Parts: sequence; C-alpha cells; structure tokens
Amino acid sequence: MNTMLISACAATVLSISSMNAIAGEERGGLLNLAAAVQADSASRESLAPASDELKISLQMQFRYNFNQRGSDSTTLASPDEDVTIGFVNRRTKIAIAGKVTDDISAKVQISFSDSSGSASLYDGYFKWKLSDTVVFRAGQFKPGLLREENLSSKYMLATDRSSANETLNQDYTQGVELRVTEDDWRFIASFNDGFSTKNTYFTSSSEADYGVTARGELKFGESTWKQYKQFTSWRGASGGLMIGAAAHHQSMGRTNPATNPTTDLTTFTVDASLLGDGWNLYSAGIWRSTNDGLTTFTDSGFILQGGVFVSDTDEFFARWDLIMPSDSTPVVVGTSGPSEFNTFTVGWNHYILPESHAAKFTLEVQHFPDPTTESIVTLKNNLLADSTSGQFAITAQFQLLF
Repeated sequence: MNTMLISACAATVLSISSMNAIAGEERGGLLNLAAAVQADSASRESLAPASDELKISLQMQFRYNFNQRGSDSTTLASPDEDVTIGFVNRRTKIAIAGKVTDDISAKVQISFSDSSGSASLYDGYFKWKLSDTVVFRAGQFKPGLLREENLSSKYMLATDRSSANETLNQDYTQGVELRVTEDDWRFIASFNDGFSTKNTYFTSSSEADYGVTARGELKFGESTWKQYKQFTSWRGASGGLMIGAAAHHQSMGRTNPATNPTTDLTTFTVDASLLGDGWNLYSAGIWRSTNDGLTTFTDSGFILQGGVFVSDTDEFFARWDLIMPSDSTPVVVGTSGPSEFNTFTVGWNHYILPESHAAKFTLEVQHFPDPTTESIVTLKNNLLADSTSGQFAITAQFQLLF
C-alpha cells in the first residue's frame, strides 16, 4: 500500500471508530488497527514501495552569491552597479536507478535549470555487467576524459568545477562505453557523438560524425577505487596515488547534416590525485587542438588544488587554475589574440554529518585577476563578464543529499 492510501484508510478507520453505534470492544480493535496503519505510514519516506532494486535520490545546492567587478568595466549597465548579489538554486537533481537483473541496471537523472526551472535529462543509460571486471554502458553519459568533469558535483571541494575545466571539458554525450576495472588499474573507452551533445537527435548538426574517447588509470598505495569518487580524503583514510591519462578525437561536417567548414577536435589530459590521512592534492593538465580546415587553434589549461581537515568536520581548501589560449583563437575584442586567464579560489567546508557529503556547508572566495573579454573562458557560476581586472566573488552554499 502506498502512503496516501494508508493515510486515507487510517483516517476512515478513526472516523468510524468515533461513532457511538460501535461497541466499545469493536472500537478498541479498530483503534489498534488504525495505530498500526499510521505507524507503517510514518515509516515510509516516499510513495514508492520499498525495494532493494530501486533507488531514488535527490541533490540540492542552494547558495548566496556576491560578485564585484571594476566600476570602470564596460560590461556594466551602469558604473555605479558593480556589485551583483542574490540567492540561487544552483543544482536541483532527481535520480532514479534500478536493477532489471543482478547484472543489468539503469539510471535516469533529471536536472532543473538554475535560471528557468525547466527540467532536462542529464544521465540516461543502462549498464550490463559482463563479468566481475568488465561493464558495458550505453545511453547518455559523460565520457571518460577530464577527471574533474567526471567527478560528481556532490563530491567537489569547491562549490563548482574550475574555470579551466568549464572551458575545456567534454560535458555529456550519447554513445556506448566499455569499462575494465582491475585491482590497481582500469581502462575506459567509448564510441560517441562528441562533446556537448546532450539531448540531441542523430540528425542534429551539433553532433560529430564520430567521437572516440579513451582513459587509463593506475592506482598505487592502499586507497580503494571508491575513495577516488571524491576529492576529499577523510581523517583516518588510507593513503594512495592515482595517475590518469586520457584522449579524445572527434570529426564534424563530413556526413549529413554537414557543417561548413569541417572541424576536427583532439583533446589530451594527464592528472594525478594524491590522498592522505585527512588531506588531498590534485593536479591536471589539458591540451586541446581544433582544426576548422583553415586554422588550428591550440588551447591548454592547468589545475592545482588541495584540501586539509583541521577537525573531523572542517576542511580548508585552495585551488589555482589557468587557461592558456592559442594566439589564433578568436575572441570578441582585440586583434592580438586572447590572453591567459587565472582563477584563485580558497574556501572552507563544514560537514554537518562526519565523513558524509549529505549535509555540507561551503564558504568560498574567488579572485579573477584577468579580464574575461580578452579570454576564451566560459562564463559560468559566479564568474561574470568583465572588461577590467580584479573581479571578486564570494559564494555561500548549503548542500543536501538524500
């Protein structure tokens, strides 16, 4: 019985039991039945029947943003309006995962836009466990390229991924993937529609003719694969090092619907994750080459971050990331090519539940010393368009998972 039906039955029973026409012994039995039904209803958290085969989860990130740009910035509507503040539901996601058999499972994740509230499909795939070490996946997912992009937003140190990642990442695609996981190494390969092809039909001009992605990882020390699903390393955790390398290539414009000109894109990345007893370090380098048939643009990025616990529930972190564009990469202004873009981030995480991301408060300060209008940086999160240097941002966020 679902909760609504149980509650209705309980209310009906209680109403009947209050009628004087019913004898005292019968009324007592009905009251006992109502109490049992109400207790069962109170023990349920959703209308869905309890099942080990189905899991429903929710992620919420609610935050307050403060941003200040230079009063002489040409991107401001008025020189006196250099401060931008306000609340936002940054992430609201619902995920449903379930098993068809012990070896076949599926996941669907819906995310609601932080600007319009509209719903969009993010993850939508099924997995088939072919053996203890080999898993096949098909549908919509993030291919195994940049580690930071593949890490869930639930398990970041900072409130958002780095500017370098947001500018150079692979985002979602549609395709098929094979994953092999051994004790100390794993390999991921996929055949897909290319970068940023979420919710596209096969006739879409935004899809690549083909995309191929491969990633390999080596693990050293006592840490488990599960520990590398997050950047955080709890106090008392086993130490270890994971080194990863990945490559992606895609081609566009040679099949219908064709684009003009044809474009080839290739991305390489290497990264290292070091975990210790209550501390962590992460670094990554990214290189991307885009050839439109006339010109080749070569852009790159670098990320360095770390975190340390000062108590069982309090963690401080810092991050620096850099975007280094090709001189020939086009930008909106300037004729000498885009400039480098730096981001400096420091912050504090307070874990309300020890060793859990289920309830977490984050306070973060960011400094952007370079103009965005002379860069290829993607404007996202608490980074706004700014023609001057020295943009400053503060983000206070509460995360809830259940």
